[in-house]
Amino acid sequence: MKIAITSVGPTLDDPVEARFGRCPYFVVVDTDSMQFEAIENPNVALGGGAGIQSAQLMAEKGVEAVLTGNCGPNAFQVFNAAGIQVIVGVNGKLRDVVSDFNQGAFSTTSQANVPSHFGMGASPLVADPAAGGMGMGGGRGMGMGRGMGMGRGRFSGTDAGPFDLPGAVPGADRESLRAQAKVLEDQLKSINEKIAGLKNTGPAQGLIAVVDLMKCNGCGLCVDACPPGAIAINEQAEVAREKCTGCALCITACPEDALSLKARR
Repeated sequence: MKIAITSVGPTLDDPVEARFGRCPYFVVVDTDSMQFEAIENPNVALGGGAGIQSAQLMAEKGVEAVLTGNCGPNAFQVFNAAGIQVIVGVNGKLRDVVSDFNQGAFSTTSQANVPSHFGMGASPLVADPAAGGMGMGGGRGMGMGRGMGMGRGRFSGTDAGPFDLPGAVPGADRESLRAQAKVLEDQLKSINEKIAGLKNTGPAQGLIAVVDLMKCNGCGLCVDACPPGAIAINEQAEVAREKCTGCALCITACPEDALSLKARR
């Protein structure tokens, strides 16, 4: 059986990472042969939709079950549409987790166990040996400088310059600022390449976006978010089946929760 486990590192001796959408690695394991593939998570720095995009990635990898600490409702919806089992509350070394899975120690969950955007800046759950279980890392880390990877470009009007770059400090030298700008350029390039890739792909594995007409107000934000241009507004949103790739970016953009993913028929 092919399963995926969220991991702190790329080996079977690394511990489970409790955040799904923003875990550093996904380790895909063949539970029969113990052969594995470590996939560096490309969605860690996304401003939103990391869970959806990470779930879509797991669907593309053809995994049958995902084991993690926490899974939010948006990612869970993708898994449900793709027919992928979700197991939450998992911790320990990946090698031990696979062994426990093979022995039937885990039960599939029927719903998300954390709210949307739980992983944005949150401290991972860490095992507390003294308590014999899982404890919450102190604080949700929701203060300024949330580590989203993209500068907000706030105008300061002070001697520090027109833009407040992430990590910039007053009096930073020119070379330091250039290095920070280069990091942002690389991140933007990576995001644009991902968007371009979405435009050139066909329909995703069995998934399509659908509109809840009772909720859609025709605002058009989903149109702007859709890379292949599969959505149009005719008083309300309409999805072109032949264009939709199932990328789920429209779900993140919709303020009314009027979009979801369903299995193609």
